[in-house]
Amino acid sequence: MAVADEEAEKVLAAYPPDRVRGKEDTLGRIREALDDGTEVEDLLQAVKAYATESAGFTRSKVCFSDNWFKSGRWRAYVEDIARGREETKAKQAEMLAGLAGWVTDRHPLCRHITPGQIDALLAAKLVTQAQIQAAGLRS
Repeated sequence: MAVADEEAEKVLAAYPPDRVRGKEDTLGRIREALDDGTEVEDLLQAVKAYATESAGFTRSKVCFSDNWFKSGRWRAYVEDIARGREETKAKQAEMLAGLAGWVTDRHPLCRHITPGQIDALLAAKLVTQAQIQAAGLRS
C-alpha cells in the first residue's frame, strides 16, 4: 500500500465509523485532497473537529463521509486550522518582540525570561548574545 493510501486510510479511520459511507469513493477524495497539498495532519484535525462538533447529531443531521469530502466541507475546517496556526505565529512573534525590548532595555522583568525564550530570541536574531549577557541572562 502506498503512503498516500495509508494516510487516506488513517484520515478515514478518524471519521465517526457510523457515518462512513462509500469507502472507496471517500478514500479517493481524501487522496485527491492530499495530492492537492493538504497536509494529512490538517485533514485529520478537520475530521476530528467535525466529529466533535456533530457528536450529538442524529443520523439525519450528520454528513456522511462520501458527501463531506465530495462537497468540500472539510475545506472550511482546514482553513480554520491554518488561520489558527497563523494567529498563533503572530502572537508568538509579538511576544518575542516584547521580550527583545526587555532585553535591550535591560528591564528588571528580564529575570522572568525562560531559557527556551532566550533560544527563540537568538534564533530569530532579535537580540545578540552580548545583549543577553548584558541583561544578566546566561552569564
